[in-house]
Amino acid sequence: MKAIVYTSQTGHTQRYARMLSERTGVPAWSAKEAREKLQRGDEIFYMGWLMAGDVKGLQSAMDRYTVRGVAIVGISPQGNGDLWTEARINNGYSDSGGRLFYLQGGYAPEKLGFIHRMMMKSMATSVIRQVAAKGDGATDQERQMAEVFRSGGDLVRPEALDEIVQWFREGPHDGVVKSVPKVEF
Repeated sequence: MKAIVYTSQTGHTQRYARMLSERTGVPAWSAKEAREKLQRGDEIFYMGWLMAGDVKGLQSAMDRYTVRGVAIVGISPQGNGDLWTEARINNGYSDSGGRLFYLQGGYAPEKLGFIHRMMMKSMATSVIRQVAAKGDGATDQERQMAEVFRSGGDLVRPEALDEIVQWFREGPHDGVVKSVPKVEF
């Protein structure tokens, strides 16, 4: 793997990329930095934040590099959606053999632009109401999500990278991520 390439909006994905770089010895660069340092077709591991079901920057990375694996960073404790479900069924691999991972990042509304902040505000309100309606029936994860949406929160954990670090060590990796995962909350 030539590099870890990432796109980060609020810093959670960037922190994960830097921690992964430290643990694997593979350099981590923002997508902008990578354009200056990498060649077309170079093998990379991509890390991107989740917004409205899209992994930001992944399509551009797939157009430029050979993406062997992807870490999707989102707010919810667990990812879901069509390709993510497919990957879980296939032990974390897409049909084309690329490895997919999900990492819980956090929520920092003060770091979002106006449009993204407004989009997230309606989702936050919905999650908080749903959890409140469940009362004592809400799970600990649901309560945690409501609290993160209520006041922001950082859920980045170094140990969340353990599976990815193990995957790096197992290499070489021949699979390629060929389609952008559509992930839902």
